[in-house]
Amino acid sequence: MPAQLEPFQDSTSARAELVPFLMAQFQGEGACNTEQWLKRMAYWWDENPFANAHPCRGWVLREAGQIVGYLGVIPTFYEDPTGKPIATLIATSWAVAEDHRNAALAMGMMLQRLNRSALLVDTTPSPEVQALLNRWGWISQTKIRRSLVIRGTSLACLAGLRNPDLLPLSNGREITSDLSRVQSICASRPQKALQKHITPDYLRWYSQSPMREHHFIGVVDAEGQLSSYLMLTPKPIKGVSSWKVMDWFTAQETNRELLAMLGHLIGKSPASHGNWWPFISLAAFSPQDLWAGVPQAYQREESVQHFYCLPPEYKGQEIRSVMAEGDWGL
Repeated sequence: MPAQLEPFQDSTSARAELVPFLMAQFQGEGACNTEQWLKRMAYWWDENPFANAHPCRGWVLREAGQIVGYLGVIPTFYEDPTGKPIATLIATSWAVAEDHRNAALAMGMMLQRLNRSALLVDTTPSPEVQALLNRWGWISQTKIRRSLVIRGTSLACLAGLRNPDLLPLSNGREITSDLSRVQSICASRPQKALQKHITPDYLRWYSQSPMREHHFIGVVDAEGQLSSYLMLTPKPIKGVSSWKVMDWFTAQETNRELLAMLGHLIGKSPASHGNWWPFISLAAFSPQDLWAGVPQAYQREESVQHFYCLPPEYKGQEIRSVMAEGDWGL
């Protein structure tokens, strides 16, 4: 009897059955032990403030009752240019046992069909899956411009980042690294694009990821309304110790508040622990000129794998991409 594809019916016992298969399939980078896999699933489906965005949790492939394949999804929300939330599914942990690779296409088709009711996002490193998504007409973002900014006040002065035009804030706003101060998100949406839906609960959830260290810095007013933020992680870039900006958001018409936060980070660490990291690593997706005005010590082009499948009513809509999309870090 051929292997059978069925929806993953989430439960404590279903997770316990799935974990040994995932441990066997994911080795090397990204490998997790039993406890880590269970923490990830709880993070995706129990602690996630957007878990109710969609009921799907993925699919399993079975042969003789044994799991031989899995494609998971993490529910979330994106939003349209008016701020309206859009149900979204992030593909995760797609693995098929070697003897059943011919079933991978059918698993992918199950995900593709959900495009009728949800925006789909995948940041797969697999060339085979990338080729499949391209064939199905998914939108791809595959190039970024990577740059490094020097930290340390004396070095930054030499580089010009202490330009006073980069630093002032207006309207009683101030910079904070305390997420408890964020009570609401500014409703203004100057970006004419689909983008991640941001709420205070989402930011707190994301900052507590079990898979990667995340540090928040944002701009708030006296009532705790957030107008801009950066999310950073300590990560070497080609062996160079750097604070990597993984996510960013601004409700402002310009990048002024983003630059103010970068100026703040020149002399202050986003974390209360750890060693001094001498660079801030920035990424800009074409055609964004997001970091214009920042003196950059180094630039190069890098390849990334961001894929999107839009619901029919949003076909042709621009997407604002950030590095922290898909399941990377989740």
